[in-house]
Amino acid sequence: MIFGRKRKSATTDPIDTEEESLEIVGDDAGEHEVDVDVDAEADGEYDEVEDEAALEAAEEAVSDDAGDDVDWRADGPFDSEEVDLADDGVVRIDLGAVIVTPWEGLGLQLQVNEADRQVQAVTAVWKNSGLEVTLFAAPASGGLAEELREDAVDEAEQAGGTATLADGPFGSEVRRVLPQEGPGGEQMFHVSRIWFAEGPRWLLRGTLLGEAAVGEADAPVVAPFVELFRNLVVNRGDKPRVPGELIPMTLPEGAGEG
Repeated sequence: MIFGRKRKSATTDPIDTEEESLEIVGDDAGEHEVDVDVDAEADGEYDEVEDEAALEAAEEAVSDDAGDDVDWRADGPFDSEEVDLADDGVVRIDLGAVIVTPWEGLGLQLQVNEADRQVQAVTAVWKNSGLEVTLFAAPASGGLAEELREDAVDEAEQAGGTATLADGPFGSEVRRVLPQEGPGGEQMFHVSRIWFAEGPRWLLRGTLLGEAAVGEADAPVVAPFVELFRNLVVNRGDKPRVPGELIPMTLPEGAGEG
C-alpha cells in the first residue's frame, strides 16, 4: 500500500511519475482501446489426531474458521472513504469509479464503449502478463463474490475447460484453463486466475492473464499485479444499481483528443 488510510500517514515514499501519454487504438465498431503508457521512477498448526478422517475434518474446520476471520481487504483494494489520497505526491490515473496507481513500464488498455465513451474494463499490461479489472455493483449484505465464482466455474466447464478454486491473496480465487484454437488451427489453452474483492456495495474482479496466471502469488511476475490490485481505490457513487450491474469507468481527461 503506497497511500495512507484515513487518519493515518502514508507508509512508504511516494512514486514520482512523469506525464502519461494516451492514444486511442483499434477500429472495432463497438469498442475501442485506449493505451496509457506510464513512465515512472520506482523501483496453523493442528493438534495431533491419529484418525486420518478426523484429521481432515479438523483441518477443514480450522480452515473455515480462519476464512471467516480474515479481512481480505485489510491491505486493499480500498473504498474512497477508507483512504486519504490528498497531497501525498503520488501520481495516479483517475478513471472515475476506479483510481489506478501505476509503476514504471506499466501499460493500461481501456476497453471503451463507443456509444457512450464509458470504460467497461481496464487491463494493466506488463511484460508477458496482464490484469483485467472490472467493477460491479454489489448488495450491502455481500455474497456476490461467491455467485461470480460459481458462474466462472460453470462457464469454464460449459466451454470444455476446467476450473478449480484455490487460496489466493484476496481469498478464494478461480483458476481456469480454457481450450482455444491457435492461429494455425492447433489446440491451445487460455489460462487465467480470477480474484474477487467485495467492498461497500461494490465488487472488483481482477482476471490475471499470461505468464502471471500460472505463477504463485509471491512469484516476481505475479507480485506486482497483487500490489496493483491492492492499491486500487473505488469511488462507487450513490447511484442505485442492481447487484451484478457493471459500473462503468470514465476516460482520463484529455484521452483520445487530438
